[in-house]
Amino acid sequence: MTLKSSLVHFPEPYERTPHEVIDEKLRLLNLKDGELLIDLGCGDARSLIAAKKLANVTCIGYEALPKALEAASENIAKEHMSDCIEIKEEDFLDADISNADALILYLTRNTLGQLSLKLENELPVGARIITHDFDIPAWEADRVINFISSKAIVFTFYVYQKK
Repeated sequence: MTLKSSLVHFPEPYERTPHEVIDEKLRLLNLKDGELLIDLGCGDARSLIAAKKLANVTCIGYEALPKALEAASENIAKEHMSDCIEIKEEDFLDADISNADALILYLTRNTLGQLSLKLENELPVGARIITHDFDIPAWEADRVINFISSKAIVFTFYVYQKK
């Protein structure tokens, strides 16, 4: 698949988010049965798998990095969730987010800046977004939360709701 955005030239780093950070981000999103959760740059899909275990949500992830796609496929198969988590091998700047109830993100501030206008123009009112370590430029977070992991690492969560 050919990717169209500038992210082809400046890809996001592939980092594994610690399980406790995933769990806290999902807790803060307060997912409800029937909602659509989208993970832009879903990596190994562990966030989507954890979300599906928390609530009966529809999960869609977007990922372009081959190494991450392989890990996502393996993790989803291992959890027997191939029929309920969809991973799209597409550039997330082209993602359809128009029906999303919630977005979970771990992207650099530069990439979040590229996404900012897309989020503003395409997300439905009321959609919730959570990022960690990096805020969304031109957006004001509804809440900023410092989370200290069991390894004494501080993660900053930014929680938004589309107005």
